[in-house]
Parts: sequence; C-alpha cells; structure tokens
Amino acid sequence: MTSRLPAIMTLIGFCCLAFAAAAEPAPAATPDPTDTLRRALAGEESQQGPTSPFLLPALEQLAQARWRDGDLAEAAALRRRALHIAIGAFGSGSASAAEAMTALAQADIDRRRYLDAEPLLIAAANVLTDSVAPDHPALANVFAALARIAMARGSLTSAADWAEQAAAIAGKNLHQRATEPLLVLAAVRAAQERYEESEALLRDALARDREHYGGEAIAVARDLTQLGNLYLRRRRYADALAPLEEAAAIEGHTLAPEHPLVADDFYDLGLAYDALKRPDEARKALAFAIKLLECGSEKNSLRLGYAERELARVLRAAGKTQEAENASADSKRILDNAEDEERERERQV
Repeated sequence: MTSRLPAIMTLIGFCCLAFAAAAEPAPAATPDPTDTLRRALAGEESQQGPTSPFLLPALEQLAQARWRDGDLAEAAALRRRALHIAIGAFGSGSASAAEAMTALAQADIDRRRYLDAEPLLIAAANVLTDSVAPDHPALANVFAALARIAMARGSLTSAADWAEQAAAIAGKNLHQRATEPLLVLAAVRAAQERYEESEALLRDALARDREHYGGEAIAVARDLTQLGNLYLRRRRYADALAPLEEAAAIEGHTLAPEHPLVADDFYDLGLAYDALKRPDEARKALAFAIKLLECGSEKNSLRLGYAERELARVLRAAGKTQEAENASADSKRILDNAEDEERERERQV
C-alpha cells in the first residue's frame, strides 16, 4: 500500500503556514464567521436579555464554531451557559434541559473531563426516561456517551451495556443517520477482542457518513481515525497508515490548524510510524502533535502529557538521551498536575 507521507508532510507545511497567517491581521473584506456569530449573539442579548431561551440557538452555533476553531474550553463554557438558561426557562426536568446537559457532556468528553460529563448524562438519562419513548434517539446519544466514559475508566461490562442499548435504539431510528452508537459499540467490541465485528461496525459507520456528508467531512475523519486505531490495536500497522493519514488530511483542512483532534491524528501517526520502524517520521509526527497542542487551548492537557511521553520513548530509542529526558520531564509534570487536578475534582464531586 502506498504511504500518504508526502501528503502528510505537505499538511504539516500547510499548518505551519496557517499558524503564521493567524498572526497576520485578517483582510477587512473577509468577515470572520466566528465574529459574525458573536455579533449575532450580542444582538439577540440586547433584544431578548441575557437569560432568554431565544439565545439558545445562537449559543449552540457559536459553541460549534469555537469547537471547530479548536477552543474546546470556550465551546464548553458556551454550552454551560446554555444549560443554565434552559434550566431557568424550562426547568431541570425538561427535555430542553436534558438536551443541553447532553451537549455540555459531549464537550466535556471531547476534553476528556469525564467527571464533569458523567453526572450530566445521568441526569439527562433520568429526564429522558421519564419524558420520551424508550427508543427515542436522544437516549441513544446519552447511552453512547455513557459508554465512552465507561470505556475511559476501564469498565468494559458497563460500557458494553450502554453501547448495546445505544446501538439497539439507533437501529430503530435509521432515518436519524446517527453513527456514534455504531462507533462506541465498535470500540467495545475491539476491547473484547471481537475484532472482525468491530471492523464491520466501523466500515458500516464509514459508508453511512461518506454517503450522507461526503468524503471530506469531520464525521468521516472520526470513523477513519477509529478504524486506524483498531488496526494499531491488532498490530496491523501498515494497514493503519492509510485511514490515519486520510483522517489527518481531512481534519487538517476542515478544522483549525491547532485543533486537538488534528494533534490526535499526528499522535496516532507517530505510534504507527514507530511500530513500522520509521523513527524519524515517528519523531516528526509526535513533535508536530506537541507543537499543535502547545499552540492551542489544550497546552496543559492529558493529550500533551501523553504525547510528550511517547516522544520521550522514541527519542530514547534513537539515542537522543538529553532530548528524551526533557520530554519525559515535561510529560511527568503535565500528567502529575492533571492527576492532582482530577483528585481535587473528585473531592468536589
């Protein structure tokens, strides 16, 4: 299989140019879509007041824009504000509040802040169980998210239960075109070492998303990333390269250059190149992932800690002892701080 490495190196160059361009003032004739959304929200606030439920669509649009820009923290803050408005306007037991809880929880999952996401999802599940049909697609979203959290915590039995419920509901709502239940069930099946079933689920999701969104959609990149990670898990490293490189190319052109998902792509590519005994490419991919994270909103996140740790391992194997020690020290500092923060959050919960 032909590697897409030249395209990926071109993508790195593109991203570097984008970083440089970001420092330049934008041409006056080219309005920033995010600024347009901010002005629209400000206009709604001046007309309706800061707690009006009429702000909810504008808040969600801006949250999605900030997510695409790579600012996951601001996206979460906007959805947190939307949740407060929904509760104030409709009550904590309303479907609108449950929808806002689910949206905020997803933002927290994207940031790997599972302690924040889980209580929101449990509350949303309780509300929806009492107010909608058992096969309502909103429940599939909640159950799939709970499965993701259980997977992150290593609770495979709970993850399988949630994922199977989500997939069963999605199977009754094919018109919704939601593929997240398929993806989370695929992740569970991979963890159970039921690899063929996992791959079949992923290819089903990929075909659906390509048909619905086109080949350059973020949803397609998400599917490709998970397929590549499945091949990594199975030690089919050469097979992993094509989906991982395609995902990196898609997200590199559709998301902000410093987006954490783009960094995740290069982290995964670094693992694949290292497993294929291509240490220079592994080092470049991991170093670029670190650069993206340091330039974005996740500069002290678990993502960065793990990337520094993998880079240290690759550098040490290449005999670059001092560089490896520096990366290892950075990794330890970041991961220790994250562990301390997590313990503090557990005490607060």
